[in-house]
Amino acid sequence: MNLSFNTKLIEGYSSNSQIARVLTENWVRENSYCPCCGEISLNEFQNNKPVADFYCNKCHEEFELKSKKGSFSNTITDGAYSTMIERINSNQNPNFFFLNYDKNSLKRLCWSCF
Repeated sequence: MNLSFNTKLIEGYSSNSQIARVLTENWVRENSYCPCCGEISLNEFQNNKPVADFYCNKCHEEFELKSKKGSFSNTITDGAYSTMIERINSNQNPNFFFLNYDKNSLKRLCWSCF
């Protein structure tokens, strides 16, 4: 497992949020696996799918990536509260990947799945 981001991907980006999205989504795509069934690779949904970033072709579980520079606190911000609540209350609840990183070294610090 590679613990560093592929910084070549961010050439031309200036927005910190765009840089973080590109780096973290690529890291998950290249280094993660399905924690539910063990499938070696995950597939990426098209951008802007509500409460889902990746899915497993084998067991059909869906995953939302939340990333943050530094440590997570007791609350995790989400873009659209009503969409998240609707999804949590549905019969297809999302799983979460939590990834925090060190912006100065651009290395992954901690990876969790719930």
